[in-house]
Amino acid sequence: MAMDNDILQEFIAESRELLADAQAQLLRLEATPTDTGVLGAIFRAFHTLKGGAGFLEAQHMVEWCHHLEDLLDKLRAHQLTANSGMIDAILRSTDVIERMLDEMAQGENPQPGPAELGALVQACARGEQTTSSQPKFVEHEAPQQAETEHTWLEPRADVTGQIGLYVEKKQASTAPVAETQDADALEALFDQTLDSLYGKGGAPGIVTLPMAPATAQHTAASSTPPAPATQSVESQSREDTTIRVDSARLDQAMNQVGELVLLRNRLSAAVARLHQGDEALVRMVRETDLAVNDLQSTVMRLRMQPCKRLFQSLPRVVRDASRNLSKKVRLELEGEDVEIDKTVIDALSGPLIHLVRNALDHGLETPRVRQTAGKSEEGTLKVVAIHLGDKVQILVVDDGRGMSPHKIMQSALGKGIISAADAARLSEREMLDLIFLPGFSTKEQVSELSGRGVGMDVVRSAVQQLRGRVDIATRPNQGTTMTLELPLTLAVLPVLYFKLRRETYALPVSVVDNLMEVDPEQVHSISGRLMAQVGQDRIVPYVDLGLQLQGVPLRLGRDPCEGILTEQGLLIVSEAVGTEDSVVKPLDISAQSSWYQGATISGSGDVVLILDMQSLTRAMRTAQAA
Repeated sequence: MAMDNDILQEFIAESRELLADAQAQLLRLEATPTDTGVLGAIFRAFHTLKGGAGFLEAQHMVEWCHHLEDLLDKLRAHQLTANSGMIDAILRSTDVIERMLDEMAQGENPQPGPAELGALVQACARGEQTTSSQPKFVEHEAPQQAETEHTWLEPRADVTGQIGLYVEKKQASTAPVAETQDADALEALFDQTLDSLYGKGGAPGIVTLPMAPATAQHTAASSTPPAPATQSVESQSREDTTIRVDSARLDQAMNQVGELVLLRNRLSAAVARLHQGDEALVRMVRETDLAVNDLQSTVMRLRMQPCKRLFQSLPRVVRDASRNLSKKVRLELEGEDVEIDKTVIDALSGPLIHLVRNALDHGLETPRVRQTAGKSEEGTLKVVAIHLGDKVQILVVDDGRGMSPHKIMQSALGKGIISAADAARLSEREMLDLIFLPGFSTKEQVSELSGRGVGMDVVRSAVQQLRGRVDIATRPNQGTTMTLELPLTLAVLPVLYFKLRRETYALPVSVVDNLMEVDPEQVHSISGRLMAQVGQDRIVPYVDLGLQLQGVPLRLGRDPCEGILTEQGLLIVSEAVGTEDSVVKPLDISAQSSWYQGATISGSGDVVLILDMQSLTRAMRTAQAA
């Protein structure tokens, strides 16, 4: 399949966006099967996909979209009414189109879709009775709320009760659906525009539509905005003011800003040393500092994307999983407008889906079990994004059975992951952390969703590579909260410099809880491990970085010592120097044995190693176990 690569990549990128939007609209359609605005939006998505595929001569995709168009056209004309079987077939068909796009991205001509699924879609279009591979749904009218958007999806598993999914998006758009005549007018204009510009085959990607005078007048006169499913004048104007940029170019710009930050740091340090009395020079340095900060902030914002993109696949995941597991689930999404670096979103998509599936499979109970435990049949699963300064928290919260630290420890003992001696020294927090070890699972039977002993270690590894951390909070019979804490951006890393005797090292500021003086009377030996008492009721591991990094311990009471309190324990150093924005440079050493995230150049021009506390802690535990 010979084609211009730029056109191909543009088509693939825009097609993936169209498919994501179409899947979201399909979940809305299951609740309101006669919604003209939603049906029109879904039809236009596949019509655009077919036009672009035809332009690129991807005939199998054209045929696949054509069958979906036939079905959706009859749904739009109200000759048929959408049911669960139809929506299942359309959703599975979107998966086929995703596969075709992957093949096109590899430069291959997409292969035909499954014949059985194609026949099912055509049978649905003919109005023939079809059966879904999933349990049948009983369609409900969505509850009317002023500030939330709801979608009920309730499959009937058997006569004992209803199993399903309820999706709630906090602060979602509540605009009413546009009038049918406007949707029809816009659809006719859409087809006319495609045909006039590109012929009957349509155009690749998304086309910005001119607004018809009548439609524009109606929109201006109407007191209510058009539905989200219908493209408005405002959305067209946004498209006119945006451009699509290769992310590699943004990465290059960010790298250059990072180098500028390092030069700024060195300039400030040099001026402070050499020209302390030159007010004009000091003022120029201060103005340069402000300009670099503004430039850094601007370039960082170019890479920021809303968490809505991270959450967009979750309703489909929860819908399918709840049906397979015969569970009734209420999904709540909050903080979709919170922005985070594109790199973080891309890397976090898979781990987040795994956490959601784990919550559905391990955490939430079946309706019968929940009733026995005094709960409602419907389980609640929340996925929340919270902006906290220079960090973002992603919370996955369920109201299920919770986790038992001691059961987790016994499972790890039974699998030989830890020894009995190690188990005896574990706190409850450390017992919970065992689920992140490779090969760990408490699931007695392997399922399609989870229980194969893989996944949670991959989740923690992915988060740590993003310079983030994972935390667990759980209460028996009340639920579990998994918290992912991540930096807003990976380009510039604020660090705390500290000294070990004459050597300077750095720690990411995000892992530092506090700085404190160390009293020898606060250090105790518990089960052969040195622990430090912090405050009245907190005991943490005592970590002598002089011993760990230089082989010679710092002597409390004799050597100058200061404590850096982190999640991993109290770090003993010679002196905490100060904080500074840094740019992480990779080290040319094995990542498996490295205790360092990388290196940076300080304001004094020295190369400074940046510690990776998770890697260092794992190495210490391995050494203690040996």
